[in-house]
Amino acid sequence: MEQKNNSDQVLNTVRSIVYHLNDVNWVKMTQKMMALPINNVKLLDDITNIIFDRALKRQNYTHIYAQMCARLINDSKFNNLIATDTEITFQKVLLKKCHDVFYSNYQEELNKLKDTMKNDNMVPKKCLSGVLNNFLFDFQKRSICNCRFIGELFKNGAFPEKYILKCIGDLGKEKNDNNYELQMHCLCIILQSVGLILSKTSYDLNKNINKLVSSMENHGMSSTLKCLIKKLKIMNSKGWMDEEPVKFAGTNCNAYRDLPPHMQMVYRVRSKKIMSDWAYDESHDHRLNVVNNYKIEVRSNIPPKL
Repeated sequence: MEQKNNSDQVLNTVRSIVYHLNDVNWVKMTQKMMALPINNVKLLDDITNIIFDRALKRQNYTHIYAQMCARLINDSKFNNLIATDTEITFQKVLLKKCHDVFYSNYQEELNKLKDTMKNDNMVPKKCLSGVLNNFLFDFQKRSICNCRFIGELFKNGAFPEKYILKCIGDLGKEKNDNNYELQMHCLCIILQSVGLILSKTSYDLNKNINKLVSSMENHGMSSTLKCLIKKLKIMNSKGWMDEEPVKFAGTNCNAYRDLPPHMQMVYRVRSKKIMSDWAYDESHDHRLNVVNNYKIEVRSNIPPKL
């Protein structure tokens, strides 16, 4: 019971630190974090969860959370507070969380939501549209903020180069028709953060930039993404000068309901398309079941051959 109380006290302190982190106090707050008594893996995982979730929710302060995480990763005392009989470190736990969000499957998450809707017996017209709007917004915002956080971690030496190259390579692979624009936007966000560093290595950034430029021929691409690709092209040609990143429309809002009306319409259009696809799939399954049941009944009424 005493250990649980101590853990709760530590977690409350962590929440207080990360919720009030800013450009002025982050060094002092990081030192306060380093002094916390972390003596088990469960507590470390809970602390990392709090930091990671807050970093993705406050996108304008992502660089500050990345700087704090880099200090924690490089502080041997902070990592030695964890049980010595395990190889678990703060960096490994943090990278695992970044990995899980980066490789979260859009279609799988959508199917889980669909199953939840069925189990809850929700009325589609009244409930499904709003839930879908929130899902689309949250998935998109979390994916983009995670990529920005990954890029900032790399800039601070807290994200290995081989992993950042793998992220860039995976985003630049085959076209994902279901979420192609989000995939391209995530690639832009990472390149914008790490381009200056990678340009000084043997890695060829021109290949990625040229592929993004060629994708602009997609007539369905938003003007926001086209603007970001053009800016990346200019940055690449000028040696990756540091510029204010172009933000994905709506990501400064914390929830779908905070979006301006014209941006809410974008999500409503997408959610209506998903709803129509679901309705078609369900009607197809229903027709197939009717046909199969009819065949079974016919077979059962056929008299046996003599």
